[in-house]
Amino acid sequence: MRLYAQAIAIIDPIRIRMWSEAELTTGQLRLMFFLHLEPGATLGALAAHLGISAPTASGLVDRLTRQDYVRRTGDAQDRRFVRHELTPRGQHIVTELEREGRALMTSILARLSDDELDTLMRGLDALVAASATITAGTGAAK
Repeated sequence: MRLYAQAIAIIDPIRIRMWSEAELTTGQLRLMFFLHLEPGATLGALAAHLGISAPTASGLVDRLTRQDYVRRTGDAQDRRFVRHELTPRGQHIVTELEREGRALMTSILARLSDDELDTLMRGLDALVAASATITAGTGAAK
């Protein structure tokens, strides 16, 4: 667990600076990254992806909307649905986090040998596979 925590913390300086500058919480950033990958997601999809209730997801969206990071739009096909997408300001934050994180990880990974990279990839694959067996169908560990 110590090594896992250390590995996860590699990117923390970038995330913490961006969170501070943008006044964002971890949950809000997770929501923004999901919208980056799934523009137009409904509130239900956001809540399901984050593993939270729809009212909690709505609160996150409310704050992000007030901060001009997310916008709500009506669904042209079904007026009962509201779609969510990043604003240009929200897209900028996500893009910057990705860019800085990618640059840092590229620099770190460049210091590993081919054998070390292969070992790392096998270990990460095993971690993801083990996680999938636990979280399959539940969205969270039991």
